[in-house]
Amino acid sequence: MNFGFNSNVRVGEAMYHVQTEDRGPSHPFLDTVVYLAGRVVHKRSTSYDKFASTINSEDLAQKLHERLSQQHREVIAELEAGTLLNRPKEQQAKIPEDSRASESLDLHLLNPKTWFAAGNVVFEIELLDRESKQRIAEADVQVCLELEKRRVPCAETRTDDEGRAVLKFPMPKNSTDGASLVIRAKDGSRHGELRFRLKSNTTEKPPAPVSR
Repeated sequence: MNFGFNSNVRVGEAMYHVQTEDRGPSHPFLDTVVYLAGRVVHKRSTSYDKFASTINSEDLAQKLHERLSQQHREVIAELEAGTLLNRPKEQQAKIPEDSRASESLDLHLLNPKTWFAAGNVVFEIELLDRESKQRIAEADVQVCLELEKRRVPCAETRTDDEGRAVLKFPMPKNSTDGASLVIRAKDGSRHGELRFRLKSNTTEKPPAPVSR
């Protein structure tokens, strides 16, 4: 990621987190993700591959920063206006059912002894179907810091063809005793999670995951 924006937006009684980032030349998209209580409720992705080829390399960073800022502001404006998440009634009726999605996925941490070092977190995970043990490709995976009643998004990605994914991010500064890092995976109506309860000595020894 080259740069990005993060904003908390209150709409009525709901607090949304809006994250917009440029993932860099290997993934030339400006991605905006809207979270509600740690769940992704909206995504917007804009390619800048063709745009980048027409701009002088010295000016590209500034132009991308302007486009990134504009997309971030537009999503927030639509969210506050109530037009971003409007759905047909038949889709709205399915939301509660989706929130009770079946926890039938198993998340395996492949680097349990080395996932935390020098203030940085690197989760290498594998996602399997709990019953068949088949690997799950193209599933959404995200990490959040849970502290009291707040959820702070840290990283997100999708599993590859082998059902594996890597999530990298610096350990949040506001992680304290009682906070947890939670990895959640979702594939349609199925989900799974791994939970890491943080302690003051986390810098010395990574805590073991606690499955939920």
